[in-house]
Amino acid sequence: MAFWQAGQADDRMRIWDAPIRLFHWSLVALLGAAWWSAEQGELGWHRIIGYAILALLIFRIAWGLFGSSTARFGNFVRGPAAIISHIRRSDRGAGRLSSVGHNPLGGWSVVAMLLALATQVALGLFAVDIDGIESGPLSYLVSFETGRWAAETHHLLFNILLGLVALHLLAIAYYLLVRRDNLVAPMIRGWRRGGSGVDAPLLASNRLAFGLFAASALTVWLALKLFGQGL
Repeated sequence: MAFWQAGQADDRMRIWDAPIRLFHWSLVALLGAAWWSAEQGELGWHRIIGYAILALLIFRIAWGLFGSSTARFGNFVRGPAAIISHIRRSDRGAGRLSSVGHNPLGGWSVVAMLLALATQVALGLFAVDIDGIESGPLSYLVSFETGRWAAETHHLLFNILLGLVALHLLAIAYYLLVRRDNLVAPMIRGWRRGGSGVDAPLLASNRLAFGLFAASALTVWLALKLFGQGL
């Protein structure tokens, strides 16, 4: 696997690679589309959007294991001591880059969001509607009562997901208004200023990302073809 280090000319540092940024903004768009399709009763589109989200989640897990250093779970999922230290840290360095990627608290918010999304998609696969007509492709594997519970929990969990999104937006607003640290711009352009004195992250190749995403999409397609019903 080929890696390279981003240059630090004019105090710029590459933080987020193109694959992680595409994942992030694609997920934002798909979540909005999932909400719209459910509200409009477009359940055919809702299922397709769910499959796309599942492929993205599989890719993100793979990228969290083999991708760029800022995307790897091992580099941002930390224990309680690191979280407490981060919370207690003074704001003297506000707006300056002391580390790259997610901080310890942000790392766990990523994990919580991914787990909630994975659970949401899994529930949708087994969900059964009241008439038993518009059901998930794996609903035949469970009883009607279990399928109904999955459908109701699927609906409830979406509200929890909205709460996690709201917390995410509040954190972004806090960093922007209080710490004078714009977290959105680097997720759009990939780099930020203030990288002097900090080691540049190792960035994995886009070719590897394309291969992992293709494998993720193929996995979802094959699984649905082999085990799904009503497709």
